[in-house]
Amino acid sequence: MDVPVREVLRPGSVAEALDALALHPDALPIAGGTDLMVQLRNGRKNATTLVDLDRLGLAGLQESDEGITIGAGTRMDAIAADPRIRRLYPALAEAAAQIGAWPIQCRATLGGNLANASPAADTAPALIVEGARLVVASTAGTRQVPVEDFFLAPGRSALTPGELIISVRLPSPELGPGLRAVERFVKVGPRREQIISIVSLAGRALVGTDGTLFEVRLALGSVAPTPVRARRTEHLLTGRRPDAELRREAVRVLQDEIAPIDDVRAPAGYRRIACAVLLDRFLEEAARG
Repeated sequence: MDVPVREVLRPGSVAEALDALALHPDALPIAGGTDLMVQLRNGRKNATTLVDLDRLGLAGLQESDEGITIGAGTRMDAIAADPRIRRLYPALAEAAAQIGAWPIQCRATLGGNLANASPAADTAPALIVEGARLVVASTAGTRQVPVEDFFLAPGRSALTPGELIISVRLPSPELGPGLRAVERFVKVGPRREQIISIVSLAGRALVGTDGTLFEVRLALGSVAPTPVRARRTEHLLTGRRPDAELRREAVRVLQDEIAPIDDVRAPAGYRRIACAVLLDRFLEEAARG
């Protein structure tokens, strides 16, 4: 099926792009296009006008005392390879390295992965456990949205018409005396790459010298209409040591925080089992020290 696009606008600045979106309410922004072009071809989305974001200068990372800001146009391969991301935000580096095969990672952008608002967006669980916030802009100005609050329903986000994701802000990780951080992102699928996640889990915890967990954060993808943060499970684990009994209890609590469905990729029951295994493995790793 041919794409319905008849015009592509190529603004040279963020201001020009926002003006173009305001003047063309039915236009869609395009960056890497790895999701959007497929959706245009299969009819899931329709647009006769696209606004190309490639010339807006939105790619790159900036470090400050407050953390790291990643431009929305930054490609996944750059995020996965960046030594600062790998050292400070390993879950995000692991997620970026598993989005499609390498050629896709060289095109797909961070902003596009989020703006698509898929419950299977691989970067979403990682960014949620990092406490990341999105900077979004329109002709009316800019605002910040926690990634945790960005997803509203499959394909629907907190973006209003005419808004663009400009960047993602990651706060500086803090480690208290005697604490170490354990952080992981894992996805389940028929293959490690080039697949939509059947289940994904990002976990972050600070671990004391005696094995006690502090500041536990857990987020999952493909198990509900949006990526979800497992706050009840986090609360259960915080301040305790993840022995075998606590891990079993955490798995039981997690089952009440997810709502997987049967679809062509996997039945709901399989997703529940996969969530249990991923959580148990994360907690087991935290316990090992």
